[in-house]
Amino acid sequence: MHIDRDGQSFEVREMGSGPTLILVHGYPLDGGMWSGVARVLSSEFRVLKPDLPGRPENPLPAAGTMASYSEYLAALVSAAPPPVGIAGFSMGGYAVLGLLRDHPAGVRAVALVDTRAGADDDAGREKRREAIASLEKGGAAAVADAMIPKLLSAEARTRADVVERVRRTILRQTAATLRSDLEAMRDRPDRTEFLREIAIPTLVLTGEYDEIAPAEDARRMAESIPGAQFLAIAGAGHASPIERPRAVAAALSAFFRPALA
Repeated sequence: MHIDRDGQSFEVREMGSGPTLILVHGYPLDGGMWSGVARVLSSEFRVLKPDLPGRPENPLPAAGTMASYSEYLAALVSAAPPPVGIAGFSMGGYAVLGLLRDHPAGVRAVALVDTRAGADDDAGREKRREAIASLEKGGAAAVADAMIPKLLSAEARTRADVVERVRRTILRQTAATLRSDLEAMRDRPDRTEFLREIAIPTLVLTGEYDEIAPAEDARRMAESIPGAQFLAIAGAGHASPIERPRAVAAALSAFFRPALA
C-alpha cells in the first residue's frame, strides 16, 4: 500500500485480499517478523506489515517517542480500506494502545500480542539506559546478543534457522532507530487504567513461556478489558509470532474473522 506522509512517499508491505489486518512489530525487529503469520492470514485478509519509522522500509525519522509511532499507525489506519483490525506485538502493542487512546477512529478490533499495559518502573528505566549504553558501545550486534535469549524460548534457541533469522533482522536496524525504540519504551505512559475504556473486540495473546510479558500478567490485562479474550500459545516464548507462526495465525484468524465481518 502506498503512503505519503511528512513529505515522504513509500510502500508498506501488503499481501492478500479481504478485510485489512495491520501487524505491528516490536523491538528490535521490523515488519518482516510477521512473515510466517502473514502468509497464512493472507488467504482471507489484506495483511499489512509496516515498518515503524526509521527502519528499512520506512523513511520517516525515528523520533524516540511512543506517540510518534502511534501517530504513524493512525495515518496507516486512515489510508487503509475498512474494515481495519490491528495486532501489536510487544513494543508494537505499546504503540497500538496509544493509537486506541488518542486516535481510535477506524479500528474495528485489536489483538495485543506478547505485550504489557504498564509503564517501566525505575528499575525498568535503568535497564533501558543500560541498553542504550550497550548499544552505543557495541551497536546492533550487542542488542542481538542481549535480546535473542529474551525473545526466544529455550526450545527455539536450539533451532539455528530461527536464531539466525532473528539475528539478521536485528542487525539490519540502525543504532539510531534502536536508540529511538529504547527511549520510546523507557518514557511510554502507563495504559493500565485505559484498558477499562477499550470498547472494541480485543484478543490478548501471549506465549506460554514469555518472560517479558508473562502469561499471568497478560491474563490479568485481558480481565481488565471489557469482553476481551485471552489465549496462551503453547510452547512459545516472547516472540510467539516467530516461534509458532501457524498457531498465532490460527488464533488471529479465529478472532478477526467475525470481528471484521
